[in-house]
Amino acid sequence: MFGKLSEKMAGVDRKRVYTAAAALLIAGAAGHFMQRGNTPEPKTAMAPATPPAIAPDRVAEPAMTAMVVPTGEAPWNAPEAVALTVPDPTDFVSPDTAPPAPVDMIEPAIAQAPALVDPAPEFPLVEVARAASDNSLRTMAVPQSLPVPAPEPVVTAPITLAAVDSPQELAPLPEPAEPESLASACDIELSADPRPGALVFLSLTAPCNSGETVEFDHAGLKFSEQLDPEGGLVILAPAMMDAANFVVTFEDGARKTVTATVPDLAEYERLALVWQGGTGLQLHALENGAFYGEAGHIWAETPSTPDNAVSGLGGFVSALGSSANGYATDVYTFPVSLMRNGEAPDVSIEAQVGETTCGTRIAGSILHANPGRAPTVSDLSMSVPGCDAVGEYLVLKNLPQDLKIAGN
Repeated sequence: MFGKLSEKMAGVDRKRVYTAAAALLIAGAAGHFMQRGNTPEPKTAMAPATPPAIAPDRVAEPAMTAMVVPTGEAPWNAPEAVALTVPDPTDFVSPDTAPPAPVDMIEPAIAQAPALVDPAPEFPLVEVARAASDNSLRTMAVPQSLPVPAPEPVVTAPITLAAVDSPQELAPLPEPAEPESLASACDIELSADPRPGALVFLSLTAPCNSGETVEFDHAGLKFSEQLDPEGGLVILAPAMMDAANFVVTFEDGARKTVTATVPDLAEYERLALVWQGGTGLQLHALENGAFYGEAGHIWAETPSTPDNAVSGLGGFVSALGSSANGYATDVYTFPVSLMRNGEAPDVSIEAQVGETTCGTRIAGSILHANPGRAPTVSDLSMSVPGCDAVGEYLVLKNLPQDLKIAGN
């Protein structure tokens, strides 16, 4: 080996060889000194940190020199060429290893240098990008994106738009259905059913008129009542005609009418007193020779019951009207059978003098029921004494034949 090297070095200028050898020795010594001068941390950690970047640079120089050398004379100091290859590479790769293993250390050092210089994560990124750029993978990616159900909503969307835009479907939409439902919710219902004692059971339902005051009118028999919070009202009203027609008037002027047939009206004598507002008018009946406050004194505060008349024992009073400024009525009903026996009651109309009526004139009407025809109506008017008579009563007796005013 040295002989071949001597032959190749024969034609080389000795000064150049010396200069190259000296440079390599100085560089190797400097590298060896740098590695020895570092802190004595674990040598396995230091070896991959610094040599990888330096090892390829330092090894490249003798390679370049070896390529230039083969020309000249056989050198006399060929052993120095051995120093070029033995000490330097081993010192850079692993300073603590023995010189016989430089070849094994140089190969892993050169293999690791590019791995450390180029970051490891870059290799998988390059491979992924290349794999993604392959035509085979592109063709596989296309069918994976095509199955997405994007075309389905696109197809259904225009269908719904066409349905909305079509005037034929918008036209039949029954907007009046809402007013109809509202109207049905506000429907007024009025019913009338006959009851024993020549009475009529009235049932009124007006959900949208809750709390209103309504006025009833039946052949001149008038009374005002207030609807409950649900717009309902039930009343047991006396009939003044066989064909009892009741008209209900609401606050807005709306009216509702109902008719009931009363088959037993001819079995009773009926007298009604009607007034409006706080007049103080009252209807009193004294049966069987009774005095005021005794049994048989029938009026609004002791009205008796319809069953008493149905059983033929006596009469009863129906007091209707709950509005302070509306119409009110007292209706006295007495069995005709008792009058045939000469047991006719003593009926009177009275008016109590009050602070609101003293010195004024009050008015009302008297109705007498007649089976088979309209009731007889008589107007009533009274002059109330001055306020020094507050608490006293005005009495009208012998009704309905003659009207006489007398002080009580």
